[in-house]
Amino acid sequence: MVRTPILQVDALSVAFDGENGTVPALRGVSFDLPAGGCLGLVGESGSGKSVTSLAVMGLLPHPQARITAGRIRFEGRDLLDMSAHERRAYRGRAIAMIFQEPMSSLNPAFTIGDQIMEAILAHEPVSRREARTRTIELLRQVHIPSPEKRVDEYPHRMSGGMRQRVMIAMALACDPRLLIADEPTTALDVTVQAQIVELLREIQQERGTSIILISHNLGLVAGLADEIAVMYAGGVVERGPAARVLEHPEHPYTVGLLGAVPRAEPGDRPLAAIRGTVPDLRRLPAGCVFRPRCPFATAPCEAAEPPLQSLAEGHLAACHMAPLEVV
Repeated sequence: MVRTPILQVDALSVAFDGENGTVPALRGVSFDLPAGGCLGLVGESGSGKSVTSLAVMGLLPHPQARITAGRIRFEGRDLLDMSAHERRAYRGRAIAMIFQEPMSSLNPAFTIGDQIMEAILAHEPVSRREARTRTIELLRQVHIPSPEKRVDEYPHRMSGGMRQRVMIAMALACDPRLLIADEPTTALDVTVQAQIVELLREIQQERGTSIILISHNLGLVAGLADEIAVMYAGGVVERGPAARVLEHPEHPYTVGLLGAVPRAEPGDRPLAAIRGTVPDLRRLPAGCVFRPRCPFATAPCEAAEPPLQSLAEGHLAACHMAPLEVV
């Protein structure tokens, strides 16, 4: 059964203006997120994942950043046609975001309870007493022990994993229909990472929340996402059902990312490495932007940038050599 998209991003392009010229941070990014589904946005730092999320949230820095093309539709309504006041009403209530680095996102001068209550009071017609009661329940739902006591603690008194749970509770304060998790496991150990992913799975199943999970780790995304979009140099280079992308990657960049995922298997197979670095977005290479780092590159790859093409039902890749013969 085909589910109706809650979010539709269509040919979105974003540019940043600076002293050294214009940087095309996003180049025609498109994807759909079905209601109640989870989309994994993956790629190296600088690929455009966080810029995409900030564009959806309406939090791109002004006037440095500007949307130069494309549409963002949420529940059928174009967010880019809304006034600033309307976007603020959506932000936090209908669409919420878990930011990277909870220690820098939380204000050290206020208790975690006050910071969660602020989000509730900004969108809901409730008293402070009611907001505090809801805050304690939210802390309980994200599995913070003794929430009645922890509600009055300051961020520095909590571990990294507990602070991340506070950020999740804050994002859930007004029961949003779309939750964007931007690198929610950064700087956390492997055990706590698994706990955070499991918590996001609980939220999705119990609340029916749609989730965008942003990460550079394909192994992490594999545990939650229904679909995966792989980003490189500001564009989507592969997109499709998670199982299909993970088992039959069709873009060399996706192959490289999967090869860099550690595996708990016997043997001494070394981790693969993608040679080179992400290109300067102001001076992208001719043809395929991944060509200088690609082990499969041939003459056609230099002549023109490949479009996203359908290779199987719902599976697209932007590669002249697809389908790949990967050993």
